[in-house]
Amino acid sequence: MANVDVHVEKLLPLKKRRSLRFQTEDQDNVEPQVEELPVELKDKIMEMGGTEETLITKRTLTKTDVDKHQAHLSIPMSSLLTNSFMTSDEKEKIKNRVKGAREGGLTVEVIDPKLQVWELKMRSDMNKKKKRKKGKIRKSSLLYSLAYQWNHVVEANKFKQGDQLQLWSFRSQQKLCLALVLLQ
Repeated sequence: MANVDVHVEKLLPLKKRRSLRFQTEDQDNVEPQVEELPVELKDKIMEMGGTEETLITKRTLTKTDVDKHQAHLSIPMSSLLTNSFMTSDEKEKIKNRVKGAREGGLTVEVIDPKLQVWELKMRSDMNKKKKRKKGKIRKSSLLYSLAYQWNHVVEANKFKQGDQLQLWSFRSQQKLCLALVLLQ
């Protein structure tokens, strides 16, 4: 509670006091985040004729993201820093796929942290409502997913649960492309 005035804290309800403690403790432990693309990645994007680099999300990889049986990277729409990285035509292509079918979705080139370029499918999915412990129901959520060759990307980069990634978008010859940055 380094930043919270003790007098002010005593006036607040207990629940609020606890939340202030956690906020200040969490803020003290914040790691610096890369907000610019690494030089090598910028060079690779330029080599591909890329423009309009935009950070679209930062996330920690989950067990599902690196599970070879799941074979996709989930990108919850609620985690997006911007929604303007896709055109309306691209959004429509992503939506118009048959659930479970390999076909459909938007083919995007993705540069991994080792600067290898992969061709993946970007899709839109809906997480269904599921019962959880204590009878609570999880809300459904919209998400994008990167699939098709995702397992190869995980293997080539030795991604594991807990790794922190940034996902950047850029345009190459008017096509949507993505780049992954592994945060150390």
